[in-house]
Amino acid sequence: MKQTSRTFAKILFSLAFVANLAVAAGFDQSAQNGFRYGPNLSWSFVGNTPFVWGQWYPQLMGNLHYTWLEPLDELSYGDPMERTPTYLKMEAAIEASPFYGGYQVGLGIRPFKTNPQVEVNVVYESFLYFYSNLEMVNADVAGEGRIAESWNADYIADNVWQSEAATFDYAQLFDMGVSLEYIFAGGSLLGASMHYILSDISTDFSGKSYDYKRNIPVFSRDFLIEVMTYGRVPLTEHFALMLETIYYRTGYLRSGGSVEKEALSYGTMMGGPHFSWNKGLQNITLEVGAMKRGRDRFYDGSLAQQFLVQLEYQGYVSFPFSRHFTK
Repeated sequence: MKQTSRTFAKILFSLAFVANLAVAAGFDQSAQNGFRYGPNLSWSFVGNTPFVWGQWYPQLMGNLHYTWLEPLDELSYGDPMERTPTYLKMEAAIEASPFYGGYQVGLGIRPFKTNPQVEVNVVYESFLYFYSNLEMVNADVAGEGRIAESWNADYIADNVWQSEAATFDYAQLFDMGVSLEYIFAGGSLLGASMHYILSDISTDFSGKSYDYKRNIPVFSRDFLIEVMTYGRVPLTEHFALMLETIYYRTGYLRSGGSVEKEALSYGTMMGGPHFSWNKGLQNITLEVGAMKRGRDRFYDGSLAQQFLVQLEYQGYVSFPFSRHFTK
C-alpha cells in the first residue's frame, strides 16, 4: 500500500506540473512587459519537475499579486515603463501551493534614472504549512550522508500530509534584497540580485524543518542567502529568450563542539523562450535547466535527476481607467 501511495504521489505531482513561479522566487520576466505605472494586478501559475524523479521535489504554486508603481518622474498612471524607469513600489500578494498558503507585503524603490539601475526591496512573508512541515536531518551523521537520504523527493512524498510525520505550522520570513540591472540599446536586459532572508518557523522539530518554496532544509530560526543572475533577450515583439541562475545557502550552527546544522546549498540554471501577447498582459515561459547541490555527500541520486523543466503562466489585469488619471 505504501508503495502504491508513493507511485500515486509521483504521478500526481508530474501531472500537476503539466497542468500548471521561476524556481520559486526567480526573476519576474513578465513584469518587463506587463507593468504599468499605477495599479498592477497579476495572477500566475508555476510548476516544475525533474526529468527523472529523485533528488528534486516538484514545485507547484499559484498567486495573486498586486503592485503599485508610483512614478518619480512627471508621468501618468497607466503608462508603460520607460527604458530606465524610476518609481516607488508597494506590493502585496497571496499565494498557495499543495503544502503552504499565505501572503506577502513589501516596499521597494528604484530611485536613479541611470543605466545600470539599482532597486532595493524589503518583503515580509507569512504562511501556514498544510500538515506538511517535516523534520529534516540538517547535519551529516558520522559521514553517512543522512542529509542526502532525507533531502530528496521520495522522503518528502512518503511523509508529507501524514499526521504522525508532518505538522500544521506557522512561518514568517523577512527578505531584504538589492538588484542591479543593465538595459542594452536593443532592449536586452542583464541583471543580478542578492537577498538576505531571515526565516522563523514555529515547529517542535528541535529546530529542524523544510522550506518548500525554496526546496531546501532549514532550522526553525535560520537565514538564507539568495544570489540570482538573469538575462532577457527580445527576439521579436512577442518572443524573447530567458536565462537565470539562482544560488541558495542556509546558515551554520555549532554547539558544544559538535555541528548541529550544516550550511546547506544548491544552485539552479534555467533558460528558455518567453512568449507574450496582448501588449504584454499575457505571458508564458518555458524553461529547462539543471540543479546541483553544493557538496557531493549531500547528493543522493543520478545525474539525470538534476535536470529540470518548468512552465509558468502570468496574466495582468488591464486598468484602462487609470490612463485618465495624472499625478
